Amino acid sequence: MNVGELIRKCRKKAKLSQEAFAELMHTTQSTISRIEQNIIACEVNFLARTAAITNSQDTVVAALFSADAALQLLQTVPMFIGGLIVWIM
Repeated sequence: MNVGELIRKCRKKAKLSQEAFAELMHTTQSTISRIEQNIIACEVNFLARTAAITNSQDTVVAALFSADAALQLLQTVPMFIGGLIVWIM
């Protein structure tokens, strides 16, 4: 799931229109539409505010730390540790 889909899911879970959500987020409906379509990117604080306003913290955390994300992290940790050991020596 990409960020735009995640924001749309949170907004719909809260039963907010794009217009109502945009007002709460202090932006325009067209900006919300473009973010949800992944035409433009949003900053992390936008995602955090989305979670708070829509009371969807659980949804955001689950998406960010999904099985795919956890697998990617587990694959990255050994490379990081290996690089750290090489740097120390």
